[in-house]
Amino acid sequence: MTCSYAKQLIAASWSGEQSEREALDLHLGGCPECAAEMETLSGLWNRLADMPAPEPSPALDARWQSTFDAMLSAQRAANPQMPAREPWFRALWPKRMIWQMGFAAACLVAGVVVGNRLPHQGSEIEKLHQEIASTREMVALSLLQQQSATERLRGVNYTGTLPTIEPQVLSALTDAVAHDPSVNVRLAAIDALTRASGSQPVLRSLTQSLPRQDSPMVQAAVIDYLIDAHDRNAVQTLRQLAKQPDLNPVVVDRAHYALQQLTK
Repeated sequence: MTCSYAKQLIAASWSGEQSEREALDLHLGGCPECAAEMETLSGLWNRLADMPAPEPSPALDARWQSTFDAMLSAQRAANPQMPAREPWFRALWPKRMIWQMGFAAACLVAGVVVGNRLPHQGSEIEKLHQEIASTREMVALSLLQQQSATERLRGVNYTGTLPTIEPQVLSALTDAVAHDPSVNVRLAAIDALTRASGSQPVLRSLTQSLPRQDSPMVQAAVIDYLIDAHDRNAVQTLRQLAKQPDLNPVVVDRAHYALQQLTK
């Protein structure tokens, strides 16, 4: 089994697939490089899964309340006879806190189900969706600028919740690949950038950062990214990289494989 194929099986094993597990274990037992990569990346994968999602900001909660008040005012303006309060509604509200929480959760689930089945209408709803997306983007960018590697890693992971990756977020991720001191953050950023594998600015940035990388794992990950993107513009950089005398043998093999794939 080649190291390249073993890496594919390693990635598959994180998602629960067990195909060729015995062959993978046999390869890991005889290949220190792949075994070390399996141990490091598996730990990274587990830590990413344990990271809690950031809580909504007070500004977002205020926006929800403002939107609700505006919609209620518009409805009352259209129907002046609508009562300001509904006495029967108060009687239905549970007195105990635990029942209040359960009732609120049920209403939330029902609202999500109904909302997904109905077309989104109205400028206020659209504005709210845009604000939520903007808030998520700001959270991700803020986390990527933190001093703590754990927080930056959390920020990279949070970009996966964004419906689309805007140019500002792409720039932050490529900057993380090029300059972040943490190998784990760089590897996670490369993985996050797979959503933009066709972006020429992303490909150029990763190609330029490749010779400056000090980690064989990151170098191999960048090379794999360029192979998957079929980026023929990276051929010259890969040729120069393969000639470096102190390059890790695994990276040398990966660079030669990439040249074969990109020059066909």
